[in-house]
Amino acid sequence: MERSTATNRGTVLDAACLLFADRGYRATSMKDIATELGVRAPSLYNHVTSKQEILYAIMDKAMDRAIAALDEALDGVQDAADQLRRATESLVLDFLRYPAEVTVCNVEVRSLDPGYRLAIVAKRDRYGARVRRIIEQGCRTGRFRTPTPQIAAFAVLEMGNSAKSWFRPGGRYIDTYVARAYGEFALRIVGHAD
Repeated sequence: MERSTATNRGTVLDAACLLFADRGYRATSMKDIATELGVRAPSLYNHVTSKQEILYAIMDKAMDRAIAALDEALDGVQDAADQLRRATESLVLDFLRYPAEVTVCNVEVRSLDPGYRLAIVAKRDRYGARVRRIIEQGCRTGRFRTPTPQIAAFAVLEMGNSAKSWFRPGGRYIDTYVARAYGEFALRIVGHAD
């Protein structure tokens, strides 16, 4: 029996996200998503137009959430060291709390149609540029001593992937503890001058 009353756009995106993260976008069919939800595949089209739209919606939601979290973390913070620490904590927490969405964003951007890809890459670039500007500002003001701010920015932006690769919910460390530790690691990467 079809569970259409429990199916909505959000549940379709959530089920697809888990499948895309586990199997990959190309290896997941609309029928697979429907089976996961306990519905027939045609009923999915009451909520979405295509598998491509689902992929874009997952990534768009993830990028908007990450950008909003970064905005909130940096709101009213002036010091470059505090900004970098908070930006890193925000980044790491996002990766730890939404690992399937992050996996889809990292792996499946190549599967997006060109227009969708441009939109997602623009958001990703905007996010990365903001972290790079923090590091560059810290170097200009003498707060950071790294001779390679661009490379330092790449390292900081990869910290979420690093934490996601080993972190397990319910494990030895809670996500906020890990995020705080990575915030401190980011300051070491840039040669933070106390």
